[in-house]
Amino acid sequence: MKKFEFRLQKVLEYRQAMENWAQEAYLETRVARLEAEAVLSGVDERRKECLHRKADTLEARQLLEITLQSLDDDEKAQILVIDVLKTEEEKALNVWQEKKRELETIVKLRDKSYEDWKLEETRREQAELDEWAVLRRGA
Repeated sequence: MKKFEFRLQKVLEYRQAMENWAQEAYLETRVARLEAEAVLSGVDERRKECLHRKADTLEARQLLEITLQSLDDDEKAQILVIDVLKTEEEKALNVWQEKKRELETIVKLRDKSYEDWKLEETRREQAELDEWAVLRRGA
């Protein structure tokens, strides 16, 4: 019995690599977004710390106001960064899903080809057994 060989094995391997690369790209964009959200949480924490400080003097209140304004600016900038990263993450997810579908198509072709090969091998073996049985009766 000869070994099964899929005609499109190189295409299958290439599609597997493409799917892996797309998955890695998606995961990288997801990590970047999560890190940006962590930075935003850090800004919120700093704001809470600033609001709990006592500002008894005019200078302390002015410094607090400047600090809070700076944190507001940081928050707005970080929200914009997160929005961009979310868009990139969605694009990367769509690419990954597309590559996954392409891979699944080739895998289905391979599975169908394997089933056809198995059926053909079974038929060939049965024909050999039938021929052997006929020759044996004749002897």
